Amino acid sequence: MDQRYFVDATELATVPDSNILERSFTLKSVISTTSSFSRRAQEARSRPALQDIHQIGMGLQGVVFEQVGKDLVFKKENPGNESRPSNLRHEYKIHLDVSAAFERYQRMAEIEVTVPKPMEFIQTAQQSSFWDDVFPKIPIEYRTRGDIMKMQRILPLPKIVRRALIAHLCGQERYLETPETKGLLDNPQNKHCLTRIYLGKANGLYHPEVPLRNFPLYLGTMKKIGIETTRLATAMGKSYATLHWGSGVNGDDVEFVFGTFALETHEDQLRPDFQRRAIGLFLLDFGQCESVDLSEDPQTVYQAFKGAMVMGDNQSFIPHFSNDPELFAAFKKGYIEAGNVILLDKRLNDVFSVEDFMQQYEEYAEDFLC
Repeated sequence: MDQRYFVDATELATVPDSNILERSFTLKSVISTTSSFSRRAQEARSRPALQDIHQIGMGLQGVVFEQVGKDLVFKKENPGNESRPSNLRHEYKIHLDVSAAFERYQRMAEIEVTVPKPMEFIQTAQQSSFWDDVFPKIPIEYRTRGDIMKMQRILPLPKIVRRALIAHLCGQERYLETPETKGLLDNPQNKHCLTRIYLGKANGLYHPEVPLRNFPLYLGTMKKIGIETTRLATAMGKSYATLHWGSGVNGDDVEFVFGTFALETHEDQLRPDFQRRAIGLFLLDFGQCESVDLSEDPQTVYQAFKGAMVMGDNQSFIPHFSNDPELFAAFKKGYIEAGNVILLDKRLNDVFSVEDFMQQYEEYAEDFLC
């Protein structure tokens, strides 16, 4: 693995916005910052009175909240979702399987993508200190009981990076002096910013009125900026292989995002330093995934995996095999490398062939997508 590249936010502020994005969106950058987020989080670590609860996300299954100063988030299930097959309990089980596989094969297969650790599942009727200590702090409109899933938090991108994204969104460098752009930067919803890495989608529309919580970074933009997409494609390929062969999960509708994580302090290795944050590529959102039994016939397993790969948003993340063959080759290389390591470890290398599977995927995608 490469050594990390340390840079101060004040240093980044002196370079053009496109350079900020190029230097930030790598798998080795650490940005030191004294932004309001980092100061607030750092102060709240040891002061419970400052550990407020804020909504930072919303999806089909539930609402996501942060607790200031904590390196975790919790998702509260929407009323009625518990009766669906893709309920929160299902997601938590899949998340556990995926996290265990990534933890086992991270070093063995040199995986550069991180899966936030699932930490706890709290049932609606379960006796837990959560209901007394944390639940009363959440916004009143969500203060009805529902199943809760706690997980490790993906921290947002630093303010200096958000500013560069907004400048890019507005179409010119340093276009932040107008009320419109300042409003975008100061909007509380935009402070919880992650970027989706769309290696399979060349271009798309940017809408300033849409919060930056899941800002889409398209392949054409990444190439124009100079972001190292080949390495990202290889990392994604290894991630899909780990999903498939490490955890037996089809990977339906998962997401890859750039976010940050706090480095540990030197004084106490168990305490995160919110003012020194490393950029990372994260894999998340397992609510639509299904488990696949690897004891089934190989063709049945292959169909389950390749069928999910061409559905939903997966094709926005996976490089297109014909539109960008070089980038797809990097994805394929990563998939085969990690897949072979995992199958050998699980003694399934005589049952499945990742080379055959990838060949079948290309043929299947050609019929399905073209």
